[in-house]
Amino acid sequence: MAAAVPVTPADRHPSTTDDLPEGANHPMDDTDTDTGTGTDTGTTARGAPSPPNGAPDRDTCHYRRNPDLLLEWADGGGPVLVDCGSRRKFAAKPVLVDLLNQLDRPHTTDQLQDRWRESAPGRDVRKLLARLAAAGIVQRCGPHPPDTAEGDTRDPGAGWTPYERAVHARSALGPDAGAGRGTPPPARLRHPEADAVTALPDGADTPSRPLADVLAARRSVRGYAPGPVPLPLLGALLARAARVRGHLAPRAYQQTQRPAPSGGARHSLEIYLLARSVEGLTAGAHHYDPFGHTLHRLAPWTDELAAFQRRTVTDPALLDSAPPASLCLVSVAARTTWKYEGMALSLIYRDTGCLMQTLSLTAADLGLASCLTGSMEAPLTAPFLHPSLRAHLSHVGNMALGLPTSPLAAPEVTPLAP
Repeated sequence: MAAAVPVTPADRHPSTTDDLPEGANHPMDDTDTDTGTGTDTGTTARGAPSPPNGAPDRDTCHYRRNPDLLLEWADGGGPVLVDCGSRRKFAAKPVLVDLLNQLDRPHTTDQLQDRWRESAPGRDVRKLLARLAAAGIVQRCGPHPPDTAEGDTRDPGAGWTPYERAVHARSALGPDAGAGRGTPPPARLRHPEADAVTALPDGADTPSRPLADVLAARRSVRGYAPGPVPLPLLGALLARAARVRGHLAPRAYQQTQRPAPSGGARHSLEIYLLARSVEGLTAGAHHYDPFGHTLHRLAPWTDELAAFQRRTVTDPALLDSAPPASLCLVSVAARTTWKYEGMALSLIYRDTGCLMQTLSLTAADLGLASCLTGSMEAPLTAPFLHPSLRAHLSHVGNMALGLPTSPLAAPEVTPLAP
């Protein structure tokens, strides 16, 4: 029978930053089979005392594995368990992983004794669980209530998955030391396969309202007039919200200045127009080139394109029918990862929010009805893109567009109570 696997405290075996694949200043705790070392077994992770002398021998406390644990590989080392909440790391020996596999839902020490093939005598299991709880690898808890699904180990109301916690924590560490080396990806995406190019009006003569009025009028609109979207309004929308105004120094970094902000001026987002009914434009999928302020047609309107619009816009926005037009936002992630590897995903999501808000306010200013959706495909299946290109693009959002059924006005809202 294998020995129990207590956890050695971080202050007894501090690791160097070389032990940490991400360069974080957090301890890499180590598992050990020496039962003579470990954390104080008199308290749990939350400071709860062990049963006092004279307490019943049967332990009714339930334990489960920390739901924020993920298994990953350390650079130059073996597998490690990462607590995505605290960013502490523990060497993931097979016996420990097997134990945690048994604790996918709450068990008492007696129940674990029956399930875990590596278990030592009952008291040793109890002692081991207390030490793992003190380290945060397992948690003391109660049994699942009757209305909780078996195997659901999330804290009520927590809402975070361990993957979300991991991304958030990793982003807080900043970019990797090696980011920004080599040649940056180009800021302009070209589609040589386009079969038609349409120059867009810049909308310079289109009236604009005061910002305060636009902010008050902005709303999500889910009903559209049956007529097509006028091309001049569409051109004004893209010119004011997404057009490249120029290059930023140093030009070798491929940084551009645009209406919406972007981390490091990397601007990884590309806009594709799905034009079902746009006046003066052939129906189909078009790529917006923000450098030339032109639309490049990539595919005609087909049932497959209509199905893609329905999956990403019509159904997620709860629309009764397909909008006359919609925008599909994708990220050329390499532009951002080149400079911010290690935290690029969070920046891309923030860039998406900035562009979505800019598009939404601009649409309101122009009198266009719009509705944003956060529906994303992973992997992206856009039928208008070649599979080799789709593999390098990340779908991040969408926007329905059309003319309103009546003039846009400030939305009706219930005033706040005094």
